[in-house]
Amino acid sequence: MSLKISKIVAGPALLLGLASPFLLNCGALGNLTGASCDELKTGDFANFKLEGVAPDVEAKFKGLLDAVYSVNKLTIDMETGLIESCGELGKALGMPEADLKAEPSKGEGAKKVCEAVAAKIGGIVKANAEAKLSIEIGEPKCGADVDALIDCFKGCGVTIDPGKIAANCEGGEISGKCDAECKGSCSVEGGVACKGKCDGTCEGKCDGKDAKGAACSGKCDGKCGGSCKIEGSAKCEGTCSGGCTAEIKAPKCSTEFKPPSVSADCQMNCAAKTAASVTCSPPTVKITNSGKASADIDSLIKNLQVSVPKIAKIQLGLAKRLVGQVKGLATACAALPDIAKGLVPPTGKGVIKAGFCAAQVIEISTGIGASLDLNVSASASIGGSISGSASASASGGTK
Repeated sequence: MSLKISKIVAGPALLLGLASPFLLNCGALGNLTGASCDELKTGDFANFKLEGVAPDVEAKFKGLLDAVYSVNKLTIDMETGLIESCGELGKALGMPEADLKAEPSKGEGAKKVCEAVAAKIGGIVKANAEAKLSIEIGEPKCGADVDALIDCFKGCGVTIDPGKIAANCEGGEISGKCDAECKGSCSVEGGVACKGKCDGTCEGKCDGKDAKGAACSGKCDGKCGGSCKIEGSAKCEGTCSGGCTAEIKAPKCSTEFKPPSVSADCQMNCAAKTAASVTCSPPTVKITNSGKASADIDSLIKNLQVSVPKIAKIQLGLAKRLVGQVKGLATACAALPDIAKGLVPPTGKGVIKAGFCAAQVIEISTGIGASLDLNVSASASIGGSISGSASASASGGTK
């Protein structure tokens, strides 16, 4: 069986190992041990205080702790999503329920479930050697929640001019709800009546031919199970991008929303704290068989068509965003030794509290890096099982 990946964006191989600087920089503090830092468990930093510590030093330290908590929570959510998505695929393939159960545990849960499902797929592939599968995966469309970021920036004393939102979306575009005339394109997600370009499955006619739920990347006249894109629509019931004659509501930035007036520390903290509000739509996935057909292969393709977009959304969308957050934390963590110099007096309660929290930062950061690597490799194993090689899936363009 051969695998053709004609379009796969941000291959997981590029993500593996990028968390390691974070671990190295945080390790510069040394092996601090002591009581727990409850705020890093609950995420409640409203009453966080370091008695006897300068306010500016306390604020920087608090911001880092809040960011670490947020990124760690997102990493756990990512693993939970992979366990669920891979488990759903395994159940559809008739796997025992016990093989599909796991709890998030620094990536080990996703590794167990996704690799078990990958092995099942690999068995089906080997048993049908005359089949020739082709899979095309598009790029997930992700958007940072601009309103959430602006609210966070206010905590740093920065107010953003609403008229400059688009200009602050670096190299990307603003999209959202348009209550007036949409001047660009309108996308409606998931199972909707469509008379435009459908990226997904089409129940009706795709480019004039009966689709009956098959993958469609052309004009769908029927029900689109994915994203229906209507060009030049005056009224948009979905997400408008490319311009609106009124103010865009619930704006999303497709890249990084980075106003120049925001300091590096504030940008990093807010990006981490609002990372959970980033949304990604499932990428388009088209799987076909140009070789010998069989009931097993037809069933496999049908189930992959449902589950792979969910897995790829996490692998190629959320994981890519998460790597950016980890790299930001790596930079901030490198500054911890300098922050520590401002923790005075040396025997004060604030310093002891900071030491306990710093020890937890080191422990959690280790878990974030390990979990990110395992989650990405676990999701990549699904694509690798189709080709018979996990490395082929990760290479982003192997035939």
